[in-house]
Formats: sequence, structure tokens, C-alpha cells
Amino acid sequence: MDELDELRAELRRAMAISERAEQTAAELGYVVETLLEILRARGQLGEGHLRMLTRLRQHARLITEPQIRLESAPDKYGMAGAEIDCASRMHLCHGRCCAYDISLSEQDLVEGKLAWRLEQPYVLPHGDHGSCAYQDRTDGGCQCYAHRPAQCRQYDCREDANIWVDFEAGIAAPLRPGLVPLRRKPTAP
Repeated sequence: MDELDELRAELRRAMAISERAEQTAAELGYVVETLLEILRARGQLGEGHLRMLTRLRQHARLITEPQIRLESAPDKYGMAGAEIDCASRMHLCHGRCCAYDISLSEQDLVEGKLAWRLEQPYVLPHGDHGSCAYQDRTDGGCQCYAHRPAQCRQYDCREDANIWVDFEAGIAAPLRPGLVPLRRKPTAP
């Protein structure tokens, strides 16, 4: 066996070890999440515990996921978007699409009009309500609409099962856990 064959064999062994380690870690993660859910259901985890677990999960994601996400997109101002009257449907969907993680493009970075997450460059920040920090929490509108990223411009919610059960009938999907509904201003009688 020559050196190249030995190197290939070592590489295969290392890949096999890595795959087993990933599988073991995934299995352990599942067991831990199940145990935590049992403890939470029994009322043995308080709000402080749950906040700490959320921070630990975020930290673990930072370690295991790619740190930088940069969208490759053509000129966002030249893009045609979906023709959807979001304002007339916002009371139904609460802008669920604003809870998605949106990566910025090089064009967005050069413009400097949009903030991004310090812990996850270059992704739009979310507020405590679970949605984009630029979403107006009263009417659901975008406070950076003129400078919104390419992903927002291209997005079409009509076939997205996370948003709509039936778009045409105006039946929204259930609001995902952790997402806070909009605070609509009461209308005068």
C-alpha cells in the first residue's frame, strides 16, 4: 500500500468516526430534549430554567452552525415581487413570514441600511416577539420596506403551509410557538 492509499484509508476512517460522533450527538440531543420536555410538563422547570435552556441552545447553534450567512442576489431594486396585498391579510397571518431568518446580501451590507444579528452575521435581527425587528408590531408593516432584502422581495406566501392553510379562503396556519401576535389598534365603533 503506497502513501496515497494509506492517506485515503485514514481519511475514510476519520470520516466514519466523525459520522458516528454526529449520530451519537444527535441521539443524545434527542434524549436530553425528551427529558427536558418531561420535566417541563411536570412543572419542574421554572421560567428561569427555560430562559437558560434557550440561551444554551443558542450558544450550541453558534458552535455547530455556520457563523456567516450571506445571500447571493442580483440587484434587489430590480426584482419583481409577488403581487399580494399584505396589508389586507395582516390581521389573519400576523406577518408570520417576518419570523423567518432572512440573510442579507452584499448589496445590503454595502448600503448599510439594515442591521444584522451580531451573533449570526448577516441575518436580520428578531425582536422579543419572535419576528423581524423591522416589523411594526401594530399593523405588521415593514419599517424598512424601501430597503428590504432580496429574500423579502421575492417571497410568495400563497403556497407556504407555515403561513396559510388556504390562502384564497383566508385561513391562516396556526401561529408557531414563541411568535407573538400583532397588537392591533382597536377600531372605533
